[in-house]
Amino acid sequence: MELSEIMPAMPSTLPPFPNNVPTAPLIRISLQKILSNDVGENERFFTACKELGFFYLDLQNTHEGTSILNDADALFDLGEQFFDLDLEEKRSYDFSGQNSYVGYKGYGIAVIDKAGTLDRKE
Repeated sequence: MELSEIMPAMPSTLPPFPNNVPTAPLIRISLQKILSNDVGENERFFTACKELGFFYLDLQNTHEGTSILNDADALFDLGEQFFDLDLEEKRSYDFSGQNSYVGYKGYGIAVIDKAGTLDRKE
């Protein structure tokens, strides 16, 4: 299956997009169809992964999709609670000394440009 087969043309009333601006297609893959072993959707999924390396996962109309969205909401809530902690508590989750990207990173730890400017984000 070719990329052109999984990316249908979309009619539009908008002015034409400029030809000199690079773009990438955003393929919508249905979780519902994947879970029901839809052969065509499985082929579209494989092609999108192989040819593009990314896709939009449509979570509508599935218990699993609702569960994923609920879990994401819970993680955002947890993130807010974490960043409300006092600085010393957050620092106890700094694992940079173990060469790990996991955990807390405080202000001014990362260099963000060639001039050596430090970041301003936790």
